[in-house]
Amino acid sequence: MTEPLATYTLYDGSEYSVLERPEGPEDALIMRFRLGPDCAVPPPHVHPHTTETFEVLQGEFEVLVEAQWQAVQAGASAAVEPGVRHTFRNHSGAEVVIRNVHDPHHGFEPYIRAIAELSQEFRTTDARSARAAARMAVLWGRHDDLIRPADLPLKLAFPILRAFARIARISPPD
Repeated sequence: MTEPLATYTLYDGSEYSVLERPEGPEDALIMRFRLGPDCAVPPPHVHPHTTETFEVLQGEFEVLVEAQWQAVQAGASAAVEPGVRHTFRNHSGAEVVIRNVHDPHHGFEPYIRAIAELSQEFRTTDARSARAAARMAVLWGRHDDLIRPADLPLKLAFPILRAFARIARISPPD
């Protein structure tokens, strides 16, 4: 297996490793995700300009596409087109290893690095405090060309949390 160029570890132990960096803005970022059982689940989101592909190398996990959960086993893959609501989870009881491609990348590596830093700083993968939620909203706002909330509660909450962050001078990691 390819040695990673960088690895970003979330507080729950999930590892997001960069395998191939893009050469230009229209190129793909190729990563390897190692997700433990019951790892953090990202909120449902969309990538407005990016196709995200999950190829399971080991184990099994689930991808939510629109409103339907799909089990994806080793040797299989699932692609999510731009603008499609999705998230993922590992309820298999074992580690899953995924080859993940963001094509084009739209700055996914700096985004996931910042997510890892926030999870380590707050010692959780959940935004359990107003400060953590505000920092997450600002981070998503900074990466609006990459990721946007898919569901109404976050669509409404994030602008309010970003305003709170401006007033309180709260910022995400660089």
